[in-house]
Amino acid sequence: MPASQRTLHVELMTGPDLLEGPGAAAVDVLRLVNTLALLRGQRRVPVAWQWISAQGSALRRPGAVGRRTRWPDVLLVPGWAARSGAHLSRLVSRDAAAAARLRAVHEAGGQIVALYTGVALAGSARLVEGRRAVVPWPFMAAVLRHAPGLELAEGEAWTRSDRLWTADSPVAATELLLRVLQQCGLEDLAESARVVLTHAPERQRLARAVADDSATRLGPGALERARRWLEDHLHEPYSLAATARAAATSERSLLRHFRAVFAQTPLQMLHALRVTRARMLLETSYLSIDAIAERCGWRDTAMLRRVFSAATGLTPAAYRERHRLRTRRRQWGQDLAT
Repeated sequence: MPASQRTLHVELMTGPDLLEGPGAAAVDVLRLVNTLALLRGQRRVPVAWQWISAQGSALRRPGAVGRRTRWPDVLLVPGWAARSGAHLSRLVSRDAAAAARLRAVHEAGGQIVALYTGVALAGSARLVEGRRAVVPWPFMAAVLRHAPGLELAEGEAWTRSDRLWTADSPVAATELLLRVLQQCGLEDLAESARVVLTHAPERQRLARAVADDSATRLGPGALERARRWLEDHLHEPYSLAATARAAATSERSLLRHFRAVFAQTPLQMLHALRVTRARMLLETSYLSIDAIAERCGWRDTAMLRRVFSAATGLTPAAYRERHRLRTRRRQWGQDLAT
């Protein structure tokens, strides 16, 4: 059955000395994905999750969704709050049953997400032999004792190798789970959840413009002034002369330096900014396509469709249907009735 037509099952490991934060962050991601799916009219939740102990038994915890399956699609190991390398080794030995569960789930085709000191458990399960993985630097020696065949990835925040995901920090739980959901067939929902949960500087810069077209800023340099001029005036017809005046430079110099620094022309950047703003409005507003075209500075809807489709591979209407972050207007309040 295609992933889009079935429920994805996630197991979250918890117990004594295991970190609580990554599991909580994972639940936030999964809840948001389900909420987005329901807002888009899906009648079933796309993801379910259960908590399990380090010994592999199911735990009753508030908020779990769905029934436990024999083999989950994803198993997340948050890592232990170990005090030292020796303490970590004792915890790995104590929770040997957890290593057996990891190996069984992986052999059944599941994705394993091992965060922080949880990489040591993946090593004990013999899942990192000959594979690249990242290791938290304070526990590197202890982890390598449990995973002598590990190929150490240096300078990377996370790795993926044959359905094994590793990260050197527990705060990577949100990012890795979003990527795992994309790999498991929930690309659209995971991408929409990403723009809500993770830092998006280009959207952050345009957020004020989406809420209020009166935003103004001052930039520290010529190119920065030009970039911010484009952001603040993206709803107006493009003018290279006006952009150059805002940057206090000539049109020729602006074009040359703009290409050198940003690898694009001011007009290309303007189109990219307009597409980003159009995406935000399509995701979060009930504005018509014509109104969005006007607010984003395109002279007509045809130009919006042409530029938007070239940038995203989707028409504005198809993008709205796939990525909207709120329910349809006619469904207002229905989700609050029960």
